[in-house]
Amino acid sequence: MNFFRKLAGFWADFSPWLLVHMIVFSLAGGYLGHDILGEQGAAYYYAVILLSIAAAFIFSVLAYFAFGRRDLRYILNKEDPFDRRRIYSCFSGKNASLICESLIDMEMLSYAEALEKLKEVEKNGELSDMQKAVLSYYMGRCYQLMGYPSNAVKNFRCAVENGFDPDDVYVLEARCLVQNGCFDEAVEVYDLLLSRNCDLDFLYTDIGLAYLKKGDGNSALEYFQRSLKEKKNYAFALGGCSLAYLQLKDLEKSMELYRQALNCNMTDIYGFKVFYCNIAEAVGLLNEIDPDIKKISISGIEIIR
Repeated sequence: MNFFRKLAGFWADFSPWLLVHMIVFSLAGGYLGHDILGEQGAAYYYAVILLSIAAAFIFSVLAYFAFGRRDLRYILNKEDPFDRRRIYSCFSGKNASLICESLIDMEMLSYAEALEKLKEVEKNGELSDMQKAVLSYYMGRCYQLMGYPSNAVKNFRCAVENGFDPDDVYVLEARCLVQNGCFDEAVEVYDLLLSRNCDLDFLYTDIGLAYLKKGDGNSALEYFQRSLKEKKNYAFALGGCSLAYLQLKDLEKSMELYRQALNCNMTDIYGFKVFYCNIAEAVGLLNEIDPDIKKISISGIEIIR
């Protein structure tokens, strides 16, 4: 799946380059073929075009990994100083460069390459507790992106045990626990964040989502409503309240909030509709909900709004 995401990203970013190169190389190849070979060049015209297209494609791929990676490095350095600060406060030289390169690999969806670089840092020599903590944090992030939540949790906990203690490491650990179905453990981590007076906009909705997946509609509704009251992650909270009321079998209230969430143009509308149908089926209300919602979710057709 990551391969196709990488391919789509490559095409979106570099298709103009590829198109221009194909045209230029084809015209140049055709002209040179005719100029050098004379009329015989016409016999090789299509071969020249195909070779030119192949050359253009290879050139564009090389440009992607050369210029695209360079541009991404510049963007990360400019817009994400927190990671650089964390890395360079503990590491220097080759190890710092490897971790920074691994972050670029993660952005480019090359998770295996990113993990390999992080493991190379681990093998480069004896690390201090804080170096182990920071390295474990980035390995946890990599495992999370790869879809291995158990490995990610293990590394996030190692980071905390070795003295790395920002709020985001707990948020990521809790999300991985939810992903792994460990809802009670996730709630304990979220409670810890609340006790630290964590003020992240999505914290209440994250907790509500954990309770929702656990099947505790009342607790989920409580946190989604708190998020609405404080105007935090508002559209998502509306959708969460809609799902919580559905889980509590209050279909009328659920549909009212469902429409409000759509009016607020919440993100991932397709995923929301699928989740809505899954909960409706779980509580025995699948045949009672709007047929259009069920049709869209079951058919897998994504709505473009």
